[in-house]
Amino acid sequence: MPLSSKDITGSLELIIGVFKEIRSELMDSYGNIQHLSKSDNSPVTHLDIKVENLLKSRLAQYYPEIGFHGEETENTPSNIDATWIVDPIDGTSSFIHGLPYCTNMAGLVVDGETVASVIYQFPTNDLYTAIKGQGAYKNNERIQVKNTDLDNSIVFAGSFVYKNLYPLFMPYKLGIFAPLGASGYEYTRLAGGNIQGVTKLRCGSMIHDNAPGVLLVQEAGGEIISFEGDTYSYETLNFIAGSSNFIDIVKRHKKEIEEIISNH
Repeated sequence: MPLSSKDITGSLELIIGVFKEIRSELMDSYGNIQHLSKSDNSPVTHLDIKVENLLKSRLAQYYPEIGFHGEETENTPSNIDATWIVDPIDGTSSFIHGLPYCTNMAGLVVDGETVASVIYQFPTNDLYTAIKGQGAYKNNERIQVKNTDLDNSIVFAGSFVYKNLYPLFMPYKLGIFAPLGASGYEYTRLAGGNIQGVTKLRCGSMIHDNAPGVLLVQEAGGEIISFEGDTYSYETLNFIAGSSNFIDIVKRHKKEIEEIISNH
Protein backbone atom coordinates (compact mmCIF):
# COMPACT_ATOMS: atom_id res chain seq x y z
CA MET A 1 0.00 0.00 0.00
CA PRO A 2 1.54 3.35 -1.00
CA LEU A 3 2.09 6.08 1.55
CA SER A 4 -0.92 8.39 1.77
CA SER A 5 -0.78 12.18 1.82
CA LYS A 6 -2.17 11.98 5.34
CA ASP A 7 0.77 9.82 6.43
CA ILE A 8 3.24 12.15 4.71
CA THR A 9 1.85 15.14 6.58
CA GLY A 10 1.38 13.22 9.82
CA SER A 11 4.91 11.82 9.92
CA LEU A 12 6.28 15.28 9.07
CA GLU A 13 4.38 16.79 11.99
CA LEU A 14 5.64 14.01 14.26
CA ILE A 15 9.25 14.81 13.37
CA ILE A 16 8.68 18.53 13.88
CA GLY A 17 7.21 17.74 17.29
CA VAL A 18 10.26 15.70 18.29
CA PHE A 19 12.64 18.43 17.15
CA LYS A 20 10.78 21.03 19.21
CA GLU A 21 10.45 18.68 22.18
CA ILE A 22 14.20 18.19 22.48
CA ARG A 23 15.18 21.81 21.74
CA SER A 24 15.50 22.80 25.41
CA GLU A 25 17.93 19.96 26.05
CA LEU A 26 19.97 20.94 23.00
CA MET A 27 20.08 24.57 24.09
CA ASP A 28 21.21 23.58 27.60
CA SER A 29 24.29 22.00 25.95
CA TYR A 30 24.71 24.58 23.17
CA GLY A 31 28.37 25.60 23.19
CA ASN A 32 29.00 23.47 26.26
CA ILE A 33 29.20 19.78 25.38
CA GLN A 34 31.86 17.10 25.04
CA HIS A 35 32.27 15.22 21.79
CA LEU A 36 34.01 12.28 20.17
CA SER A 37 35.49 11.98 16.68
CA LYS A 38 34.08 9.48 14.20
CA SER A 39 36.18 7.48 11.75
CA ASP A 40 36.04 10.35 9.23
CA ASN A 41 37.21 12.77 11.98
CA SER A 42 33.86 14.55 12.08
CA PRO A 43 32.54 15.25 15.60
CA VAL A 44 29.60 13.52 17.25
CA THR A 45 27.95 14.13 20.62
CA HIS A 46 25.66 11.98 22.72
CA LEU A 47 22.82 14.32 21.72
CA ASP A 48 23.28 13.57 18.01
CA ILE A 49 22.61 9.95 18.86
CA LYS A 50 19.80 10.74 21.31
CA VAL A 51 17.88 12.86 18.77
CA GLU A 52 18.24 10.17 16.13
CA ASN A 53 17.14 7.34 18.41
CA LEU A 54 14.16 9.34 19.65
CA LEU A 55 13.01 10.03 16.09
CA LYS A 56 13.51 6.41 15.09
CA SER A 57 11.49 5.07 18.01
CA ARG A 58 8.61 7.53 17.54
CA LEU A 59 8.35 6.80 13.83
CA ALA A 60 8.46 3.06 14.52
CA GLN A 61 5.64 3.49 17.02
CA TYR A 62 3.28 5.56 14.87
CA TYR A 63 4.43 4.88 11.30
CA PRO A 64 6.06 1.42 11.34
CA GLU A 65 5.71 1.05 7.58
CA ILE A 66 8.10 3.99 6.95
CA GLY A 67 11.81 3.25 6.88
CA PHE A 68 14.52 5.25 8.63
CA HIS A 69 17.97 6.29 7.37
CA GLY A 70 20.03 8.20 9.90
CA GLU A 71 23.56 9.54 10.10
CA GLU A 72 24.54 7.96 13.40
CA THR A 73 22.67 4.66 13.84
CA GLU A 74 21.59 1.59 11.89
CA ASN A 75 18.95 2.01 9.22
CA THR A 76 15.44 0.56 9.36
CA PRO A 77 14.16 -0.72 6.00
CA SER A 78 10.74 0.14 4.58
CA ASN A 79 8.37 -2.30 2.94
CA ILE A 80 6.58 0.43 0.98
CA ASP A 81 9.59 2.35 -0.45
CA ALA A 82 9.16 5.30 1.91
CA THR A 83 12.04 6.39 4.16
CA TRP A 84 12.79 9.35 6.37
CA ILE A 85 16.41 10.46 5.89
CA VAL A 86 17.63 12.21 9.02
CA ASP A 87 20.56 14.35 10.10
CA PRO A 88 19.90 14.71 13.85
CA ILE A 89 22.27 17.67 14.28
CA ASP A 90 23.63 19.12 11.08
CA GLY A 91 26.62 21.32 11.84
CA THR A 92 27.67 19.49 14.98
CA SER A 93 30.85 21.60 15.15
CA SER A 94 28.72 24.74 15.27
CA PHE A 95 26.61 23.16 18.03
CA ILE A 96 29.72 22.29 20.04
CA HIS A 97 31.06 25.85 19.76
CA GLY A 98 27.76 27.64 20.29
CA LEU A 99 27.43 29.00 16.76
CA PRO A 100 23.93 29.40 15.30
CA TYR A 101 24.54 27.43 12.09
CA CYS A 102 23.37 24.06 13.40
CA THR A 103 20.02 22.51 12.51
CA ASN A 104 17.95 19.35 12.81
CA MET A 105 17.04 17.98 9.36
CA ALA A 106 14.85 15.31 7.85
CA GLY A 107 13.59 14.49 4.37
CA LEU A 108 11.00 11.90 3.35
CA VAL A 109 11.84 9.92 0.20
CA VAL A 110 8.99 8.03 -1.45
CA ASP A 111 9.57 5.92 -4.57
CA GLY A 112 12.97 7.55 -5.03
CA GLU A 113 11.76 11.15 -4.74
CA THR A 114 11.92 13.57 -1.80
CA VAL A 115 8.35 14.62 -1.03
CA ALA A 116 8.60 16.35 2.36
CA SER A 117 11.28 17.97 4.46
CA VAL A 118 11.97 19.93 7.60
CA ILE A 119 14.98 21.94 8.69
CA TYR A 120 14.79 23.27 12.23
CA GLN A 121 17.32 25.93 13.17
CA PHE A 122 16.96 25.28 16.87
CA PRO A 123 19.30 28.04 18.17
CA THR A 124 16.94 30.65 16.69
CA ASN A 125 13.74 28.55 16.86
CA ASP A 126 13.15 28.94 13.11
CA LEU A 127 11.28 26.17 11.33
CA TYR A 128 11.62 25.56 7.58
CA THR A 129 9.29 23.09 5.88
CA ALA A 130 8.38 21.91 2.41
CA ILE A 131 6.00 19.40 0.85
CA LYS A 132 6.42 18.67 -2.84
CA GLY A 133 4.15 20.89 -4.91
CA GLN A 134 3.10 23.05 -1.95
CA GLY A 135 5.93 25.57 -1.64
CA ALA A 136 8.58 26.31 0.98
CA TYR A 137 7.92 27.96 4.32
CA LYS A 138 9.72 29.58 7.22
CA ASN A 139 7.63 29.64 10.38
CA ASN A 140 4.53 29.04 8.21
CA GLU A 141 5.26 32.01 5.93
CA ARG A 142 6.07 31.41 2.26
CA ILE A 143 9.71 31.95 1.24
CA GLN A 144 11.27 32.34 -2.18
CA VAL A 145 14.72 32.18 -3.76
CA LYS A 146 15.83 35.71 -4.69
CA ASN A 147 17.08 36.15 -8.24
CA THR A 148 19.42 39.13 -7.84
CA ASP A 149 21.87 40.60 -10.35
CA LEU A 150 25.05 38.55 -10.58
CA ASP A 151 27.29 41.31 -9.20
CA ASN A 152 25.04 41.42 -6.14
CA SER A 153 24.82 37.64 -5.68
CA ILE A 154 26.42 35.50 -2.98
CA VAL A 155 27.38 31.86 -3.44
CA PHE A 156 28.49 29.48 -0.68
CA ALA A 157 31.32 27.46 -2.22
CA GLY A 158 33.35 24.66 -0.65
CA SER A 159 37.12 24.46 -0.80
CA PHE A 160 37.16 22.47 -4.05
CA VAL A 161 35.03 25.05 -5.83
CA TYR A 162 36.90 27.96 -4.32
CA LYS A 163 40.29 26.58 -5.36
CA ASN A 164 39.35 25.25 -8.80
CA LEU A 165 36.26 27.04 -10.13
CA TYR A 166 36.74 30.56 -8.88
CA PRO A 167 38.35 31.71 -12.17
CA LEU A 168 35.18 30.69 -14.03
CA PHE A 169 32.95 32.75 -11.76
CA MET A 170 35.26 35.74 -11.22
CA PRO A 171 34.27 37.63 -14.43
CA TYR A 172 30.66 37.76 -13.22
CA LYS A 173 31.67 39.51 -9.97
CA LEU A 174 29.88 36.95 -7.84
CA GLY A 175 30.51 37.02 -4.11
CA ILE A 176 32.09 33.64 -3.35
CA PHE A 177 32.05 32.79 0.35
CA ALA A 178 33.41 29.76 2.17
CA PRO A 179 30.53 27.78 3.71
CA LEU A 180 30.20 26.99 7.38
CA GLY A 181 30.22 23.21 7.24
CA ALA A 182 26.48 23.23 7.89
CA SER A 183 24.38 22.25 4.89
CA GLY A 184 21.02 22.91 6.51
CA TYR A 185 21.95 26.51 7.22
CA GLU A 186 23.17 26.98 3.64
CA TYR A 187 19.95 25.65 2.10
CA THR A 188 17.75 27.79 4.33
CA ARG A 189 19.72 30.91 3.34
CA LEU A 190 19.27 30.07 -0.34
CA ALA A 191 15.56 29.24 -0.03
CA GLY A 192 14.99 32.41 1.99
CA GLY A 193 16.65 34.70 -0.56
CA ASN A 194 19.74 35.62 1.48
CA ILE A 195 22.19 33.99 -0.95
CA GLN A 196 21.93 32.87 -4.56
CA GLY A 197 23.90 29.63 -4.73
CA VAL A 198 25.15 26.55 -2.88
CA THR A 199 27.79 24.30 -4.41
CA LYS A 200 28.15 20.63 -3.49
CA LEU A 201 31.10 19.41 -5.53
CA ARG A 202 33.70 17.04 -4.10
CA CYS A 203 32.85 18.20 -0.60
CA GLY A 204 32.20 14.89 1.13
CA SER A 205 28.52 15.49 1.81
CA MET A 206 26.07 12.59 2.15
CA ILE A 207 22.39 12.14 1.31
CA HIS A 208 21.30 13.14 4.83
CA ASP A 209 23.17 16.44 4.35
CA ASN A 210 21.29 17.29 1.17
CA ALA A 211 17.90 15.63 0.66
CA PRO A 212 15.94 17.87 3.09
CA GLY A 213 17.52 21.11 1.87
CA VAL A 214 17.29 20.42 -1.84
CA LEU A 215 13.50 19.98 -1.66
CA LEU A 216 13.24 23.21 0.35
CA VAL A 217 15.21 25.05 -2.33
CA GLN A 218 13.23 23.53 -5.19
CA GLU A 219 9.92 24.42 -3.57
CA ALA A 220 11.24 27.96 -3.05
CA GLY A 221 11.84 28.28 -6.80
CA GLY A 222 15.51 27.29 -6.94
CA GLU A 223 17.14 25.10 -9.57
CA ILE A 224 19.51 22.14 -9.27
CA ILE A 225 22.22 21.13 -11.75
CA SER A 226 23.57 17.60 -11.34
CA PHE A 227 27.18 16.65 -12.05
CA GLU A 228 26.38 12.94 -11.77
CA GLY A 229 24.31 12.31 -14.87
CA ASP A 230 21.65 14.51 -16.39
CA THR A 231 19.09 14.53 -13.59
CA TYR A 232 19.37 15.21 -9.87
CA SER A 233 18.09 12.55 -7.49
CA TYR A 234 18.21 12.42 -3.71
CA GLU A 235 21.29 10.17 -4.02
CA THR A 236 23.22 12.73 -6.11
CA LEU A 237 26.21 14.05 -4.17
CA ASN A 238 27.78 16.41 -6.73
CA PHE A 239 25.53 19.26 -7.79
CA ILE A 240 24.95 23.01 -7.64
CA ALA A 241 21.78 24.69 -6.39
CA GLY A 242 20.82 28.27 -7.00
CA SER A 243 18.73 31.08 -8.42
CA SER A 244 18.03 31.10 -12.13
CA ASN A 245 20.61 33.83 -12.85
CA PHE A 246 23.36 31.88 -11.12
CA ILE A 247 22.29 28.54 -12.60
CA ASP A 248 22.42 30.09 -16.08
CA ILE A 249 26.13 30.73 -15.49
CA VAL A 250 26.63 27.16 -14.27
CA LYS A 251 24.92 25.80 -17.39
CA ARG A 252 27.11 27.99 -19.59
CA HIS A 253 30.26 26.51 -18.02
CA LYS A 254 28.96 22.99 -17.28
CA LYS A 255 31.39 21.19 -19.59
CA GLU A 256 34.35 23.11 -18.17
CA ILE A 257 33.22 22.32 -14.63
CA GLU A 258 32.87 18.62 -15.51
CA GLU A 259 36.40 18.58 -16.91
CA ILE A 260 37.78 20.21 -13.78
CA ILE A 261 36.00 17.67 -11.58
CA SER A 262 37.28 14.73 -13.62
CA ASN A 263 40.86 16.05 -13.53
CA HIS A 264 41.03 16.35 -9.74
